This record gives sequence, C-alpha cells and structure tokens, in this order.
Amino acid sequence: MHIKSSNMRNPKVAIFGTAASYHDMAARKFYGREFDLIECSTFRQSCDMLKNNTADYAVMAIENSLAGSILSNYDLIDEYGLRIIGEQYLKIELHLLALQGVRLQDLECIHSHPMALAQCSDFLAGHPWIRVTEERDTASSVKKILEKNLRNTAAVANDSASVLYRVPILIRDIGNSEANYTRFIILSKGDSCPERPNKASVKFRIRHETGSLADVLNVLKRNQVNISKIQSIPIAGEPYEYSFHTDLEWGDYEQFRKAIKKLRRTTRDLSILGEYIKASIG
Repeated sequence: MHIKSSNMRNPKVAIFGTAASYHDMAARKFYGREFDLIECSTFRQSCDMLKNNTADYAVMAIENSLAGSILSNYDLIDEYGLRIIGEQYLKIELHLLALQGVRLQDLECIHSHPMALAQCSDFLAGHPWIRVTEERDTASSVKKILEKNLRNTAAVANDSASVLYRVPILIRDIGNSEANYTRFIILSKGDSCPERPNKASVKFRIRHETGSLADVLNVLKRNQVNISKIQSIPIAGEPYEYSFHTDLEWGDYEQFRKAIKKLRRTTRDLSILGEYIKASIG
C-alpha cells in the first residue's frame, strides 16, 4: 500500500492498482484531481483501508461489458458492510506500450493484468511467438518496463500510463472490441445519499417457491422501477442458496420507496446497499 498525497484535507481514495491504472482513471473521472490516492495490491486491501479509516472512500471495479461481473467483489462488499455511494463508467482502451525505438519484431514478451490480456486475445493470437505474462495491473506493467529497461518486452495499458511513465505507444487499440466498458462503484463505510438519487443497489433473498422471483419483478413493474442489473451470488455455507444483487432505477423516488416497502414483505433479508446518482456510459 502506498499513499500519493498532495493535500491532507482532500478525501483519501483507495484503489486496487497504481497511478495511471484504470481504477485511478475512474477515481479521477469521479472526483476530479482533488483527492489523495492510496494504492493497494488487492481489492481486499482497499476494503481494509476503509475499515481502519486510512481511506475515506474506495473505488472498485464491479463488472465489465465483455467479461461480466466480478463476483468476488460482491462478497467483499457484504463481508465489510460497505455502502455504495456512486458509480463511474470507463471506456477501456488497450494499447501496446514499449520503450522508445523498440519494434514489434523485437518483442519476446507482453505483460499486463490478466483481464487486459484476455481482452486483447485476438491480437495476441496473431503474434504467437510472443510470450504472455500476467502482472498485478496495467500501469505497474509499464513501470516495470521502464525501471528494468526491458527492450524485448511490451505492456498492455492506457494513454495515462504512457504519459505518466513516458513510455511510447507502439500500437494503439489492440483490444478485441471497441465497445469495452467497465463499471466502477464508489464505496464508503457510511451512507452519503444525494438529494435526488435515481439509482440504488439492493440485495435480497427469495423463497424456493414457484413464481417467487416473478413476484419481485411484478412489484417493480407496478411501481415503474426498472431493473438495470440482477446478479445471483452463492451464499457461503448454504449450498444452492443465493442472494440477489440488483441495481434499480426510477423516475419517481416515492415509487421506489413504495416498491421497497412491498418487497420487504415478499423477500428475505432485503437491504439497500446504497442510493446514488446514475452515471452515464461513455
């Protein structure tokens, strides 16, 4: 863990990864530049930073438009009892970075975060002589190339990493798809509900009875509340029992509150993980 500090009056934000990683970019898009960055080596460590009050907030990836949900992060939110106070979408642009003067034919190895490597698998398959190595995150892969002067190695990362570490982009846009977005959530230990929220993350369980989930959907439909996401999560220690994590959106807050009141009667263990402002994609 490392803290990049500029002003101790600024909020302290924990991220998985280092400066110029995608988590850092999401944090800067959400907060602007007025915050102190706490770099963490795991998602769990970022939650620990919140738990022990080292950080005020944490930014955590929760799903990618190509790879799907990060289920283990739902478990961390539950385990630490964290609150969701916001969200941020980030377009993922993957470039190949190498030291000045290095050519594609010079490369023997490409390294990056496993998710980034998976999302440019078509490019990698087209260059089978290049070995692929997984690293902790995208930005630290670029930093490693610079610090060790690796002239036979490239990294998959973003423009911010190229600028921060002054490592040129050898080939731009090597990702499999241009429509690649990651949704990040902003976490805190306590509630911070805006004046007019229009989105909420809600968790509940339902009975193993025919139509139980349909009953939930009907309550939401009657109250004009939209489900933008529903994700089932296995419950540890209870085989084949699941909780449902849902993201709900509405135009009328009172209708949302009515729906929640009714759902408390038709579901089990319902909890609102956070109410916040819906972010735009792009």
